[in-house]
Amino acid sequence: MINHTVCKTTSSNHVSGKPVYKEKTRPNAKLEDLPQDVLCTIVSKLPAKEISRASVLSSNWRYICGICFYKLCFTGAAGCSRDSFERDQYCQYMQKFIDYVNVVVQNCHAKLVEEFYVKFEFETMLLDHLNNWVNFAVSSHAKSIAVYLCPIIKRRTDVDRYVFPFHLLNSESSMSHLQCIQLSFVSFRPPSEFRGFPSLRKLDLEFVDITIKDLDVVLSNCGNLKWLSLVRCFLNCELKLDHLFSSLLHLTVVRCRTTRVELRVMKLVTFEYDGDFVPIVLRQDSKLDNAHIRFDEANFQDAFTALLNGIPSVQNLTLEITWQRLETQFPLNNAGKFSHLRVLQLLMGVRLEEVDKFPFSILRTAPFIEKLEIHFAGGDNSWFVKKGSGRKYPEQYEYNYLKSMYMTGYKGAIGQLEFLVYIVENAPALEVLTVEMAQRLYRDRFSDMYKKMNLAEQQHALSEVLCKSMLSSKVKLCVM
Repeated sequence: MINHTVCKTTSSNHVSGKPVYKEKTRPNAKLEDLPQDVLCTIVSKLPAKEISRASVLSSNWRYICGICFYKLCFTGAAGCSRDSFERDQYCQYMQKFIDYVNVVVQNCHAKLVEEFYVKFEFETMLLDHLNNWVNFAVSSHAKSIAVYLCPIIKRRTDVDRYVFPFHLLNSESSMSHLQCIQLSFVSFRPPSEFRGFPSLRKLDLEFVDITIKDLDVVLSNCGNLKWLSLVRCFLNCELKLDHLFSSLLHLTVVRCRTTRVELRVMKLVTFEYDGDFVPIVLRQDSKLDNAHIRFDEANFQDAFTALLNGIPSVQNLTLEITWQRLETQFPLNNAGKFSHLRVLQLLMGVRLEEVDKFPFSILRTAPFIEKLEIHFAGGDNSWFVKKGSGRKYPEQYEYNYLKSMYMTGYKGAIGQLEFLVYIVENAPALEVLTVEMAQRLYRDRFSDMYKKMNLAEQQHALSEVLCKSMLSSKVKLCVM
């Protein structure tokens, strides 16, 4: 930038009797011409808001701000674990890792760090260094801190974990920059007076020792939180998020031993649950785009009814039950409807004794469904049949919005065949019908058996049955 000044001169030269003003200029010096380390020092002294403002002034300033942020990632060598070394050798290997991280941290002192990531097996000799590294990341205004640890003895859960140092986050300035926290094999014990992370957008906890009370404390002031993931955080109680999260978009709860999940979230984009069959309840005026629910064991009808009562606003639903039980009839005494459901995906592991049971009536709860996928698992040559059971179809009901039907793991079971015919006869808007003999849900252990059979004959028979039904000529039929 060039600064101009106007000075009055005492020169004897005049024009029309008026004095002449002479302009003096300073040297053409630009801030970006300074050495890079000096620039980074200057930028590091600015508040985050001022750095953001400066970065939009010009492309040069965006470059300057960009080179002043460091992304630090430290991981142990692949395949190097406590099991790979003797005790003395492992201590030497760990000390080398510690020394290396410390050298880098020292070289980055007083610089801005955008991301700090460390992944290693947890050992007591690492404790003080971890605290120093977290302190460094916080004081360097890191936006993202990830500490991925694992027990030295694999599959041990009763060993001491790294206690996350909340005392290093005792000032508002230290927390105002944090936008992402990812922790694994850590004990999370915030003090009762802790006021949360006001700028936090992502919290990812895996195998973290935390109580529901501690979780409430951490989330108490996370109004900007968009992503929350809890994986193998054994709460052993009800998970109830009482805070009204207006920004939360993604929620994952996997293997947390919860007894109930109750959410007050205005609009989730994705919700994933994996674990025991428990009630899942979403606030009535909340909306949910995508839900992927996986129960370990449940009666199919009971699970479907529970979801109908708990998350009726879901638009895209995937339901998987590892060990499920089926009943022929699905009770329709529940007046509830999936009035927003457009896509339904069912992943069904079926026992041999239940292959002919399929709850046709579940579709009555989703009147506006547009796409249906059913993926069967399980196999036996007795699945293939030539005659139907003669069972009466449920009352005719038109699915006027259903355009696509996709089934895999078809093995000619009576229930499968009858359901396909039922869809063909009750979906006037159907455009695509795809049926695959191959199993997509799990590895098909009986694939060699199927190869020995005349699958072409089975495919032809299925096509013939469907075409004899009320299948419109406009429907694209694909049997594989």
